[in-house]
Amino acid sequence: MKSPILALLALSVLAVLTNGTGTFSNPLRTRNGSDPFIVFVDGYYYLMTTTWTDVQLTRAPTLDGLKTGETRTLYTMANPNPNGGNDVWAPELHRVNGTWYVYFSEGRKSWVLTGGPEPWGTYDNKIQVHQEWGIDSTLVEIPSRGTYYVWSCMSAWNGEDLQSLCIAPLVNGTSIGPWSVLSRPTEPWERIGVPVNEGPAGLNHAGRTWVAYSASFCKTPDYSVAALRWDGVGDPLEAGSWTKSGGPLFQSARGEYGTAHNGFFTSPDGTEIWNVYHATQNANGSCGADRQTFAQKVGWKADGSPDLGVPAVAGEVLQAPSGEKAV
Repeated sequence: MKSPILALLALSVLAVLTNGTGTFSNPLRTRNGSDPFIVFVDGYYYLMTTTWTDVQLTRAPTLDGLKTGETRTLYTMANPNPNGGNDVWAPELHRVNGTWYVYFSEGRKSWVLTGGPEPWGTYDNKIQVHQEWGIDSTLVEIPSRGTYYVWSCMSAWNGEDLQSLCIAPLVNGTSIGPWSVLSRPTEPWERIGVPVNEGPAGLNHAGRTWVAYSASFCKTPDYSVAALRWDGVGDPLEAGSWTKSGGPLFQSARGEYGTAHNGFFTSPDGTEIWNVYHATQNANGSCGADRQTFAQKVGWKADGSPDLGVPAVAGEVLQAPSGEKAV
């Protein structure tokens, strides 16, 4: 008869092999870690960040492995401007009807590269998604309604041209339908430094949809994450169908500043949602390459809304996402 202690030990070993009990430490990227985006697909995490002159994709089977993971360049600017103003920003990797696309900003315009059925492939056919000023584009899935293209746009309000959020239905991977303004930076906490709404990221949970976004100017410590909430009622293209959070949901703390421009990804086993974002140790905030990439698990409040907690600290060791396999 097998010893109960040995049986428990065997079960523990099996849990390690099947579910993973590893750890990782932040940051995942110490330089050029701005505007991060992660997706987990078929055994790999895929990471993209702002590198300013090109679009890069890094993959690894573990979150900690992204620090030294395989990296390939998908696109390089033809004529980078050494003084800035024509930079490549905020690339994101999304699958639409079985094909992978990379959405990114260049020269304050929104572009897309077309890939194939696998994320680790070639991307070409650069297309401008729309003609207006626009950066930080993402795709937001709204259950029972479809896929929407959301980005940071310019809109007029009260005599000002404001960096706002716009939304449009996605027609296919490279084109959108009629668009409308989703949110403007009209609240005091969205107007610190410069009035800004940017860096949208979609999140679904318990029958509701959130669009998280970055509020205020990145070159302040008040650059933070807020959110719009859709409860399943009304047209998602209408701003009145969304409820804006009463203030930031995630903001500078513990010596990490400008904790914003985030994205969400699921754990390997699909049971957890994680927040990936950038932060800087510059107490004045930063819009530059010194921003680092951090990741931490999302919690949930009693009312079903996301609890983003407080920022992780550089060097802090955290439990790896659920279902991650040890390598």
